[in-house]
Amino acid sequence: MLEQERRRYFRIDDQVGLKLVGIAAADEAAAIANFDDASARAGLVNELRAVRERHLPERRSLENRFPTVASYIEVLERQIEILAFAIDDRDDFPGKPSHTVNLSAQGMSLASDEGFAMGSLVDVSLALFPDHSRVKALARVVKCDAEEIGMVTALEFVYLREADREAIIHHVHALQRRRLQANFEAETDARG
Repeated sequence: MLEQERRRYFRIDDQVGLKLVGIAAADEAAAIANFDDASARAGLVNELRAVRERHLPERRSLENRFPTVASYIEVLERQIEILAFAIDDRDDFPGKPSHTVNLSAQGMSLASDEGFAMGSLVDVSLALFPDHSRVKALARVVKCDAEEIGMVTALEFVYLREADREAIIHHVHALQRRRLQANFEAETDARG
């Protein structure tokens, strides 16, 4: 794949919860076949957030015309999100940041003690903070090199639900915005 094709999305360094499990070549077909069920369970909250984002114009209109109704709907949405978190199987995802990665909606790279074979399939369980979004993906190893900091592994997401991709995009943009704002405030304070 051309370098520019692999860089379709913004990338950012981030602290994430991460669990990587290599998939044997003989088990790839089964992992791919089971992907939809596993990712749908893990990404339930992302799916709910994506639906809410798609209907944002209608919601804004409702807020302007019927603020009391809009406020009540917001309460219901929050309750649904709480239930989705409760239903979600949270045990197999890290509960706190465990790895520094360079993340985009296309994939990620990281320094790791564990090396994976080039081209192999990896099951990715990714937790984003502070919003606790969870992403389940299958990724191909596109780079695995020994460097001074350990094994540097680059993964390209090959099976990723669109709602999960949107959750990563939203997370990257929000993190970038917070960092830019913090830098601006630090520069403003330094100038005095």
